[in-house]
Amino acid sequence: MRGAEVGRNVKCNGFPHVKIRKGGSLIIEDDVQINAAPWSNAHIIAGSMNLYVAAGASLRLEQGMGVSGTRIVAMKSIRIGPQTKIGAGCLICDSDMHEIPLGSTNDIAIIPITIGSQVFIGAQSNILKGVVIGDGAVIATGSVVTKAVDASSLYAGSPAKFIKVF
Repeated sequence: MRGAEVGRNVKCNGFPHVKIRKGGSLIIEDDVQINAAPWSNAHIIAGSMNLYVAAGASLRLEQGMGVSGTRIVAMKSIRIGPQTKIGAGCLICDSDMHEIPLGSTNDIAIIPITIGSQVFIGAQSNILKGVVIGDGAVIATGSVVTKAVDASSLYAGSPAKFIKVF
C-alpha cells in the first residue's frame, strides 16, 4: 500500500489492487480489515478488491471498518466511518466517471460520499455520488443508493427506498 497512511493492526487478507494518483490521499485507520481473497470471504471474486484515489482526492477508511471484495473509487472524497461493514461485490464511487449523456460537453459530476459509523452495506450494493449514509443504517443486499439515508434505518431496492427505522 505504497503512498497510503496505514494505522496499527490493519489486516489485509489477500492483495487488494490499490492505485493512488499523485496528490491523492489514502488513510486507513487502526483495526481496519480488508478481505481481498476468495479464501477470506466466499462471495469474493478474485481480484475484485480495488481502492482507487484520483489526483487530489481522498479516501478514508476509519477505525475498525471492514470491507470485502469491493471497488471504491474516490475522484474527490469518500469517508467510511468507524465500525462500518461492507459486503462483497459492492461499488462505492463519488463520480459518474464520464459526461452524461455520453459524448456531450457536460461536466462530469463528482460529489463526495460520506458513510457514517456502524453502517452495514449488504453485498452487491452500489453507493453513488453525493450519498450521505447516517450512523447505524443498513443497506439491503443488491441496493442502489442514490440519495441520503437516514441514521438507524433500513433501505432496500433499486433505487434504494426507506423501509423502516430500528
